[in-house]
This record gives sequence, structure tokens and C-alpha cells, in this order.
Amino acid sequence: MAHEILNETGQPPELLSALAQAGRSGKACRGERVQLTEREAVSLVSLRSLAERDREGSTLIELPRSAGTLLPGNPQILCLRPREWLFISDSATPGTLLHHVQVAIDPRHSLVSNRSDAFAVFRLQGAGAPWLLGKLSGLDFLGGRAAGSHGTRTRMGDAAVIVLYLEPEDGPPLFDLLVDRSLAVYLWALLEASIPHADELVESFGEPV
Repeated sequence: MAHEILNETGQPPELLSALAQAGRSGKACRGERVQLTEREAVSLVSLRSLAERDREGSTLIELPRSAGTLLPGNPQILCLRPREWLFISDSATPGTLLHHVQVAIDPRHSLVSNRSDAFAVFRLQGAGAPWLLGKLSGLDFLGGRAAGSHGTRTRMGDAAVIVLYLEPEDGPPLFDLLVDRSLAVYLWALLEASIPHADELVESFGEPV
């Protein structure tokens, strides 16, 4: 069956800002056509199948099967590679999301881990966002929007980053960036310094259509 919606409004967040933990006060940066913010209290749980073959229907959760496929919902489910997934929720606590996954899989052949305190999550949105990401990674995030919501792994400077393209219902391009918390300040500074260049690229080449 499809994964159920998790919602725990009113519960206190269990996670602290990665930037605040590193002593940085700012959690938002805005250019003319790009907005950068840190998403706090995002729960992340990884699932890895230890079986040689992961059979369809072997879990009570619908799992995407191709690397890079992002299943929308709450939680979102990203297939990182064959037999490995990442669950993402901004409404469930890490403990609740962990339990949600644990009760739906066969523990004899799977490994479930709470990764919520391992990553910082930054949101990048606006007409200049694809240009900025393309400049830093060398990937075509502008053309990649045609594939709909999906995820990809890349490097930006010295940081390994998971980039999620979240297809907006109506509005400018929207991306979430997941990076190791130890590199949060580094990636934030890199993105912040690149925002003016993204604005210039939009001026030169126009807004994405």
C-alpha cells in the first residue's frame, strides 16, 4: 500500500538548526531571483535492504525502484541507489518516522537508521535556482525539471550534496539540498556567495519556462 501521511503538528521539534549549532545566526539569504533558507526539524530515515534481491511487495510501504526517483507524499521517499532509500518528513519527529519505517519492513533483511542529525537541509527557490545549482555542480538542473520531482547526487566544491527537485504546483523552481551537517556552514557560504551570479545569469538568459 502507499505510504501513509504523517502529521504531528504541535509537537516540539527534536532537531536544532545546523547553522545555529555551528555558531551562525543567519538562516535566510535572498537575491533578486533566488531565495535560500535553512529547513529546520526535518526528519530523515534511511532504509537499506540487505537481501540480494528486494522483492516487490516485501514491505508495507510503496518504494520507488529506480535511483533518483522521488516519491511525493509525507514522508517523501527517495531511492538513493538499488535497495537503498531515504525517507523525509517535516511534520513527523525522527522517532515517529523511524517507527513508521520499522513496522513496515522485514527486520531480518533490512537496516533502518535515523539520519536526522546527520544532514542539514537547505531550500533554494526562485528563477535563478537552476542556474545557481548548475554553476556549482556542472549538472543541467534547468533541463532536468522536465523529469518532474526527482533527486540526484552531486558535488558542490568540497561538499557531497543530495539535490531534490520538488516540482511546484505553481511558482518558481524549488530545490532542497541535503548536506552533511559538518559541511553546512561551508555549503551555505558557497551558495550565499553564488546568489548574485545566479541573478546575473537570469538577467542574461531569461527566466526558466
